[in-house]
Amino acid sequence: MSPLLRLATQNVRALTLTVAFIFSAAQAHAQGCVTAHGSGLPASMNEGNPDQRWDASVSYRWFQSDRHYVGTAYQPQRDAAGDQVINRSSFIDFGLNYTISPRYSVSLVVPYVNHDRSQTLKKNGAVFERYHTQATGISDASITGNAWIFNPTTSQKGNLQVNFGVVLPTGKFDVMDTFESYDAVNDKVLAVQKYVDNSIQPGLGGYGISVGLNGYRLLGAGFTAFGSANYTVTPQEKNRIGNSIGDSYVGRTGVEYAFGGASGISLSLGLRAEGVAVYDLIGGSLGSRRPGYSVAVEPGISIDRKKWSLRLYVPYAIQRNRMQSYPDKVKTWATGKYAQGDAAFANYLIMWSFNYKF
Repeated sequence: MSPLLRLATQNVRALTLTVAFIFSAAQAHAQGCVTAHGSGLPASMNEGNPDQRWDASVSYRWFQSDRHYVGTAYQPQRDAAGDQVINRSSFIDFGLNYTISPRYSVSLVVPYVNHDRSQTLKKNGAVFERYHTQATGISDASITGNAWIFNPTTSQKGNLQVNFGVVLPTGKFDVMDTFESYDAVNDKVLAVQKYVDNSIQPGLGGYGISVGLNGYRLLGAGFTAFGSANYTVTPQEKNRIGNSIGDSYVGRTGVEYAFGGASGISLSLGLRAEGVAVYDLIGGSLGSRRPGYSVAVEPGISIDRKKWSLRLYVPYAIQRNRMQSYPDKVKTWATGKYAQGDAAFANYLIMWSFNYKF
């Protein structure tokens, strides 16, 4: 396989570290108060070097979500009052991919998450304290299977890869922490143990079925076009504590330029969209859920060598939309009064990944 083709295929996989074979799974991602799980990074697409069948990876994503939206309308009054909810989240994905043949591969991804969520207390309408709740641990793992539609040895100018999988409920979905409330009558702060918000729960509490499609096309002069889409179906409606187990999706498209030579350096620019669906394709859509999506411009840089690759992406949000949830729609129909909650989104994300082939 030519160095240019190797560079191209290393960086065009569809934002799906969690997509899979018939007994396997994928997991799409969102950000902030719209539930997020996993690093959200594209994984490398190994076209089957018989001398490097294994690919171990570590991927990381960080963001701070603190900008509140209702629909696409930013809520500046939350910043002005200082009462915005702030989520600080870190995700680490440990991945292992095995190439069965040049056309087929299977992989396992085990995510680890660390969340901090801060909220405020008010006295006489003014903020006087900010307190924190946390959740840390293993998130929902996935087993992954991938298949190239065209033979990679003969389709060297472009290809498509399909994925099918299953997300496993390995993450805790019922983490509890100490919440505070203000007792105005006795002028004191009370503390109580409750389930942390669903946006920082490590797991969803249910299974998922994931399907995806990734592709690339060499354009010439060092340029490669790429695109990907992934959707995770969640047949179960709610988990035991009443949080919705919602469908999620992610997509990415753009162009990459490979400098060539010994440097192995490539630059990319793309559009990235990810979110949580209002309605599930299978099963009900009730339960606590903040559906919505974000769209971001995603610049990136990668270094690809014979046995390892390193990638860095910093998506910057250009659109955010906290959509009306199904429970809000039911409430609107029942009362005749429009109901829609808000959600906090991040301005930008920091994502990096390191892969080692052996």
